[in-house]
Formats: sequence, structure tokens, C-alpha cells
Amino acid sequence: MWLDAVTTTPSLGVRWGLLALLPVITLGVWLEGQRYDPGLLDFKSAAVRLSPLVAFFPDQVAGLHRLGELRRFSKENLHEYVNGHAEFFITAGFQELVVGEYGRLGETGRPQVVVDIYEMGKPLFAFGVVTQETQPDAQPSLIGEMGNADSRGLRFILGSRYIKMTAFEDGVPLETLGRTLVQSMGKMGSVGIFHFPEFGTPLTTRFVKESYRGLDFFNNVIERSFQWQDRTIQAFLAGDSATASQELERRLTEFLQQEKIPVARVEQDGLVVYVVTDPYEGEWFFLRNQEQVIGAFGMALEAARTPLKRFVEDGNKRREQNTHQ
Repeated sequence: MWLDAVTTTPSLGVRWGLLALLPVITLGVWLEGQRYDPGLLDFKSAAVRLSPLVAFFPDQVAGLHRLGELRRFSKENLHEYVNGHAEFFITAGFQELVVGEYGRLGETGRPQVVVDIYEMGKPLFAFGVVTQETQPDAQPSLIGEMGNADSRGLRFILGSRYIKMTAFEDGVPLETLGRTLVQSMGKMGSVGIFHFPEFGTPLTTRFVKESYRGLDFFNNVIERSFQWQDRTIQAFLAGDSATASQELERRLTEFLQQEKIPVARVEQDGLVVYVVTDPYEGEWFFLRNQEQVIGAFGMALEAARTPLKRFVEDGNKRREQNTHQ
């Protein structure tokens, strides 16, 4: 009987008291939810402020003002900005992206121009991106390095950074904005390491990040086609350091030896050139010059000897100048 008395339904007054507490409990839960860590909620803007790329965006230039806040994207969320194209940048060496929008002061809606600055990690990777992003109808531009422009905007690289400016109206001063960006970044190194010998008239340039000519150790290669006499030849450059070029030379010679492909080591005028008699590729040659391995398919060594010698001499002069700067 005592147990029955204890477990009986609460009185009407108790039930009304509990119901009266519900608004108080709800208010307490809501107030607790308003407590936040500003640093936690502001982590995106904090990440933007910490990016060194932020310093390169001017507040205003040529009548254009920066609109809103800069935006930063990493490997984890790049797809939110370049959906369907993020993997291309990531596999090319992408580190981070900062985006700024510009327009006339006081105007709302779509900006007149959007500026993207991609940090690619190495000049070689930035070079690879700009060659792939350049449109067939693009015209050369003197802004930055490898600059080119078309009806959609302006692209160039500076050191390890790829800069892309997209215009949404005619008459936007893209070159003025580009020069401002170049000045703010200062000296960033040069793609001068991508100079080729004068093998003829340059036709096309492409960047191959992995497995050039099907060789899994032959990576980060720039290939340029030339019109030489009555034929088209392909020349290549690989390596961006003495260590990398030495390793590539070793791997190439070992591969050719293992495959029993005849190789002649020719030394003349201070150059050591490997001439390969390849049953698949035909005759081709390569040599190592300081930080790079250079070679050509479809061109006889005798015809290439003079441009190669001049190429090596010019490279030595550039390195000497850079050392004294």
C-alpha cells in the first residue's frame, strides 16, 4: 500500500508547476546557445588574414575598389570555388588560393573583375598551370611572366604564384591592376630556368607533371615543339636543382642500359651528350646542365650542337648574374 501511494500520479498543482517551468528551461537553453568562442566562429576570416597572399591585394586601383572580404581556399575546400576543376590544381601542386573582388565604390551586385592568386609551391608548377589554362585565342601580355590575355581576362605567373583576373565588363583596366599586383609582390624569382635552346621556331609548350614518355620516374617536364627545317621536333626540360637533375640523369641512363637500348656518350666543346638510338622513339639525345636535363627528339646532334653550346653559355651567365645580385 505504501508503494502504491508513492507511485501515484502527481497532483494537479505539481503538474501546473512543471509546465510553468518549460518556458524558463527553453530560455535557458537558448541563452546557453548564444555563448560562443569568437575564435572558433571566425576561423575562416582568421585563416584569410594569416595568408601571406592577402598583402598583395590593393584596396583600390584605377577607379576600382575592393568589394567585401577576401576569401581563402585550401586543398580541403577548393572544390567550393572551382567545382569540377579543383583536382587539376591540387595534382599540379596547389597550396592555397585567395580571391578578391573589385568594382566601383557604392555599386552592388556582380563585381567588375575577380582576382585569383594561386600559390602553387614552385615556379615550375605555376608554369604548368598557366600553360594549361591559356586559351587558344589568347594574346601575349607583358604583365608578369608568361602573361596572356583574351576576351575573358588576363593570366600570368610570378615565381610560384599563378594570377588569374576575370573581367565581367568591357573596359576593365586589367593590365593596370596586374602591374599593381606585380609591384606589390616584388621579385619572386623567374621562369628563366625554362629557357630552351634556339632549336627553331617555337610552336607549342606543355607541362607534363608525371610519367613523361611513359617513364614513371620522368616527372615535371616542360616540352616545347619547334619547327626545324622541314620537320617538327620536341625538346624537353626537366629538373629544378642539381640534385634532381643528377638523379634524373642516373635514372635515364640506368633505364636505357636495362632495356639494352644503345647509348653513345659524346664529349665535345665541354658538353657531355648522350645520343640514344631508340627502336621506338628513333634517335634522340639528352644532357645534364647544372640544374636541368635537356633533350630533343627528332633532331640530329650535329645540327643541335651550336644552339646547345650557346644555351649552356647563356645559362652560366644567368646563374653568375643571379649570384651577384
